[in-house]
Amino acid sequence: MKNLLTPQEVKMLNSLGKEELKASQTYLHLSNTMKTIGFFGAEKFFMAESNSEKEHYSKLETFMNDMNEQIEVPALEAVNVNIQDLMDAFEYAIEMEMDLLAMYEDAYKMASPKMQALIHHFLEIQTEAVGEYGDLIARLSRTNEPILIDQELGK
Repeated sequence: MKNLLTPQEVKMLNSLGKEELKASQTYLHLSNTMKTIGFFGAEKFFMAESNSEKEHYSKLETFMNDMNEQIEVPALEAVNVNIQDLMDAFEYAIEMEMDLLAMYEDAYKMASPKMQALIHHFLEIQTEAVGEYGDLIARLSRTNEPILIDQELGK
């Protein structure tokens, strides 16, 4: 069967897939850290974020499969981030989401028309994630009440 994606597109999608899996693993680490330090709402929130990132990887996998390609399942390094409190977790998460947003922006610029709809979908997701973490950081900065934010995250 004819290749429907160029080698550059396959490489780009594999790179994006790896970053989604790294984000999933990082959110799993943040979830575990929040549990350890007693923020059980944030534990639940970051676990949901981890699962969401796995879904993003799965969407990339499905697209590549539809294009007669197979996405890589890369080995990932252990996440070793020193998070002390809820603000640290939010700040780390927004940086990661901004990095992903930049990667999708770059991917969109080089994407073929058949890939642009997929990449555009991820641009919307990343923009929303950056905004959500920005809001959480602003609220926590203003209230300085991490327990209240944690309770909201657990709902």
